Amino acid sequence: MKKPIFSKALLQQFNRENFKKLFQFLIASFIINLFVELLARRSPNDTVLFIVDSPLLFLYGILIIFFSLSLSLLFKRQRFWFMLFSSVWVALAVTDFILLTFRSMPLTASDIWLMSSVRDIFEKYLSHTELILIMLGISALLGLVFLLWSRSKKYQRSLFFAATHVFAIALLLFLSTVLLYNGGLLDRPNQFDNLPRAYHNNGFAYSFSTSLLTGGVQEPEVYTPDEVESIIDEQQELPQTSNITPNIVFVQLESFFDPGYMKDIEIEENPIPYFSHLKKNYPSGLLSVPAIGAGTANTEFEILTGMNLNHFGVGEYPYMTIVNTTSSESIASVLGSIGYETHAIHNNNATFYDRNIVYNNLGFDSFTSLEYMDDIELNPRGWAKDVVLTEEIMKALNSTKEKDFVFAVSVQPHGKYPTMPLEDAPVITTSGFAEESRQNGFEYYLGQLRECDAFVGQLTREILRFSEPTVVVFYGDHLPSFHIQQEELSNGTTQTTEYVLWANFRIDNIDRDLQTYQLAAYVMDFCNIHEGTIFRLHQTYQYGADDDAEYQDALSVLEYDAFYGENYLEEETSEPPVLSMRFDVEDITIHSVTQDPEEENAYFIMGEHFTPYSRVMIDDSSLQTEFLSENLLRVTGLTASDGQTLYVVQVSAADELVILSTSEGFDMPITKESDDEIFN
Repeated sequence: MKKPIFSKALLQQFNRENFKKLFQFLIASFIINLFVELLARRSPNDTVLFIVDSPLLFLYGILIIFFSLSLSLLFKRQRFWFMLFSSVWVALAVTDFILLTFRSMPLTASDIWLMSSVRDIFEKYLSHTELILIMLGISALLGLVFLLWSRSKKYQRSLFFAATHVFAIALLLFLSTVLLYNGGLLDRPNQFDNLPRAYHNNGFAYSFSTSLLTGGVQEPEVYTPDEVESIIDEQQELPQTSNITPNIVFVQLESFFDPGYMKDIEIEENPIPYFSHLKKNYPSGLLSVPAIGAGTANTEFEILTGMNLNHFGVGEYPYMTIVNTTSSESIASVLGSIGYETHAIHNNNATFYDRNIVYNNLGFDSFTSLEYMDDIELNPRGWAKDVVLTEEIMKALNSTKEKDFVFAVSVQPHGKYPTMPLEDAPVITTSGFAEESRQNGFEYYLGQLRECDAFVGQLTREILRFSEPTVVVFYGDHLPSFHIQQEELSNGTTQTTEYVLWANFRIDNIDRDLQTYQLAAYVMDFCNIHEGTIFRLHQTYQYGADDDAEYQDALSVLEYDAFYGENYLEEETSEPPVLSMRFDVEDITIHSVTQDPEEENAYFIMGEHFTPYSRVMIDDSSLQTEFLSENLLRVTGLTASDGQTLYVVQVSAADELVILSTSEGFDMPITKESDDEIFN
């Protein structure tokens, strides 16, 4: 019996030419994976060692790339799609190489989604020439893609052959993944607690792909109302929250750690004398943080929510994937529910990591960002100095009669660190570095660290004179981005910083090492506060180990329920309120508008709490605004008349088109005052 004609046509697709293409794709995959690993490891020797020591993982990386390239067989413009998929892998490898020059964390999919939020810091890492070259390179690449598309030849697709082999390669990839998982050769996504180590052990292709395909908290094996209720029931043994509790201040210190833990490095003087004094005389310990050299927002997330990032996707930033659209229980919302006023403070722009949205969703009453601070001093790298935070923290504490929770995030010791000495930059001399460029950067960092430590001392002195009982927690968010290796440290790991708990009243000196996601619960416990389902869970389990299965399973159930599940907790506890967060604790106001006698269509705006990011608007039009002082602005191009309404808006330091807040309107008339009255 003859076979149907269509079967012959399909079988004819399995010809030498198509198999030759697959073989070419396989060779290309080998070359690309070799190139990717060379850039990721930044060393030919390390790449050879990886191939020799982990040949199956190297082959597995080839298989991942081979699968992506094989998808081009499904399209008529096969050559174009092959070039495009190949170029994507090369571009990812080059981007990873560039990122590792500035920080210790490898490229993840989250970094790509973050581009729109963090684009304003590029100029702090790259020169104008480098930025121009990058933009020209991107433009040229887009032009090349368009050219290739327009000129690429269309081929007669062997669709059956393509689909069969894409499926076969996908199946082989799946089976290889399962076998490598079961053989313990490949880390599962929940084992990516140390990203640099995971990328080094597993290879770039798998690690980046895992960051691309994972996200959020996976649904627990047992997730029912009864399971959630049983977790809540276990917390009933905790004592009631005290009626008398202190103010609580958290200060997250950028890239802060004790440089004395660097082995074989001699430092001229201790750059952190105040912090050293505090940790010797007050409760302190090592803090296991979820980041290395970068990732401030993820340390914040664990602190504020009590959630463990190991339960989320590889390299995920929950601020950008879930918290910017969803309200969540946090230490701010929990303390707010028992009468605290809650304030966030950060001497960087408000839109960085979507904090202008995220802090609202986490239950903060107010947020004071760089745009609401006056008299900002900048360090040689353009970051705001931390000394400004003392005044802002005290302002928040004095702004209400109620108890206050203040969460302040510093920025001064942030990278990029210079490889050459900077003129007039404070430094602390060191010796013992093999590379002069690394030594120059570290000495600059120590100079910034000393000024950050001076802020710590200044703040404690101010709060010591403050009349209300106040507890302050200082901690580092991650190690600085000097690619510090474990063997270089005499204490802790590359993912530990330190915390110290200080108060303006007598407290016992009890040291304890903690995970970042446990710190808020620990501090609330210290203050006799036992509120919030996740924070009570940590207190119930007495801050268990990261590998305590029962504890971590219970935590993941509550995390999943809060963000992705049915919110069964709503029956047990009230949802965090969706607040209308205000910016700053002081209102920006306009008192009068006065014509400039020396220039037509120029006016002086007098009021209170103006900053360099204040802009005057009239009828939805922004006016050219000159900041003269916190009480005086000057605008030009205004054709003013009685009855018009002026506003002062605060614009984002990253993008002037983004308005953070708007003052109450001021209905003119215009007054005429002397220069002495205006400037005095």
